[in-house]
Amino acid sequence: MVDVAHIVPNPSDAARPRRRWVPWSVGVLGVSLIAGSVLWVWRPWQSLEIPPSACWSALSGSDLRPLAGTHGKVSEVAPRPRIQTPASPEENEIRSNACHLSWHGEDGRQGRMLAVRVEPAWNGIEADRAQDSAHDRRVTALDGGPGATWLATADGSHRVRLYVRCDFQVPAGNDPKRKAPPYFRVDVGSDAAFASPSEQNRQAYGDIALKIARAAAAEYQCANQVQLPATAPALPDLVQEKTHG
Repeated sequence: MVDVAHIVPNPSDAARPRRRWVPWSVGVLGVSLIAGSVLWVWRPWQSLEIPPSACWSALSGSDLRPLAGTHGKVSEVAPRPRIQTPASPEENEIRSNACHLSWHGEDGRQGRMLAVRVEPAWNGIEADRAQDSAHDRRVTALDGGPGATWLATADGSHRVRLYVRCDFQVPAGNDPKRKAPPYFRVDVGSDAAFASPSEQNRQAYGDIALKIARAAAAEYQCANQVQLPATAPALPDLVQEKTHG
């Protein structure tokens, strides 16, 4: 006689492996979903490339980061190691009075992220201010201490001009009556697309202007003792004021 009890499997024993499989598979699925969410937020396949130094090596990557997007590439156009001054020789491969940084975003946005220009303030501070006002640009003077004057302008983007008191030499050349103005000017701005409303990004223009001014003062070989503030003044949101004013 055949013992059926030893041939037919116990239903509870057959179901036990299946019950162990279900929670294990659910756990794997949960870990996968969490990992996928982390990767989507982090997006390691997207990166932000910023040069470690730019604009005559006066700026670091941290100076540029507030103006850059979350992922893309920042590159300097035709970099030069030295700032051009009226007294320095024309060395096209070594000196320039302008610095341009372009932005190429993975979101398709691109343009001039930063434009810096250093030159003598030939027309003077008040003439520059009057010219901006004549073009219906809101302009505000900011306190820069005894040796500097700031003008913040809204012309579709944020723009900052820093005038530094400097006694420098200008070769006579073809115009012996031309005398050096009392200031050189650092002009910092960008395309309108990069005019960010955040205070941190807006302040970056002032911080950049101050760093460039320190480097330019050495190149201009100012006979006087240049006086620059330790930090840039707080910049008003002139773009917002012009929009709602």
